[in-house]
Amino acid sequence: MSDPFTLAPRLWPAVLAAVSGSVMVGFMPWIARHLYADGLSAPSMLFWRYVLALAALVIAARAIGLDLRAAGRRGAWKVVLVGMTLGTAQTLCFWQSLKTLETGIAVLLFYAYPAVTLALDRLVFGQPIRPRAALCIAVILLGAGLITVPGLQGGTIDPRGLLWAIPSPLVYALYLAVNARLLRHHPPLIGAAGLFLGMALSFTAAVPFVGLEMPTTPASWILMVFIALGPGALTMTLFSYSVPRLGASSFAILANVELVTVVAIGILVLGEAVTPSRAIGGGLIVLGILVHALARREAPLSASTLPRSRGVGRRGSLPPPLAGEGWGGGS
Repeated sequence: MSDPFTLAPRLWPAVLAAVSGSVMVGFMPWIARHLYADGLSAPSMLFWRYVLALAALVIAARAIGLDLRAAGRRGAWKVVLVGMTLGTAQTLCFWQSLKTLETGIAVLLFYAYPAVTLALDRLVFGQPIRPRAALCIAVILLGAGLITVPGLQGGTIDPRGLLWAIPSPLVYALYLAVNARLLRHHPPLIGAAGLFLGMALSFTAAVPFVGLEMPTTPASWILMVFIALGPGALTMTLFSYSVPRLGASSFAILANVELVTVVAIGILVLGEAVTPSRAIGGGLIVLGILVHALARREAPLSASTLPRSRGVGRRGSLPPPLAGEGWGGGS
């Protein structure tokens, strides 16, 4: 029997992909505020982000010899459909809520999604929940509360922002659950391109109704290109690699490093105060992530079940992980 505190070697790349991608996404709220101040609406910001990211992903896919049309015929159109629906909805809900709602409230509501993801895995997909995973999520939620709640004192809640923020954790949990099962059939670049194609199509269709603003300064264009390539194309590729290997619940737990990044940027870049509640909250989130990441047993995973890095050929499907544990989870 393997050491229960040793992560299966095959899982380390997926864990690192999930964590590094989430760190990059942690820069998004700060950058979004700058772009909003430049006059961009949330739909316009997301339109340019997805269009630029999609172009980069298509170039990368062709450069390594992936056949995008063949992938579509073999089922990647389903990924596009998920991007058009759940992907668009979860993105728009969160970023629209930030325009009129205090960031702390929006973040606190959104970061209920690990608990919602665990509940979906159990109630909808019938996967048993590991007690350790539930405990880690409880610790992470407590940490998120300690970070965000103190900043709400004296604030008012805008009902428009609240209407956008409330559904965001449920929609994102559904998005994770579906992608954990769908993306296992496709290489990461195909999955990332499919999701961004779906989102780009949705926001393009909305342009005649909501209008389209463009960045007006070189600095804004630099920020836009950055969020398209870094927290956009690269992060979505890492997402498409890690989610089917870890499972929705495990990814949801690890992705909470995003909130730690947001707090770190606030302290290091914006000069926000280091309060005891923030320090303890950030520590609890890191503790929950580390306990979940390290407390696994190694389990066999055949390389033949994973998508090949080149092309889209015939392959087996990854077996469903236990809720909250991902591949090879043990109690």
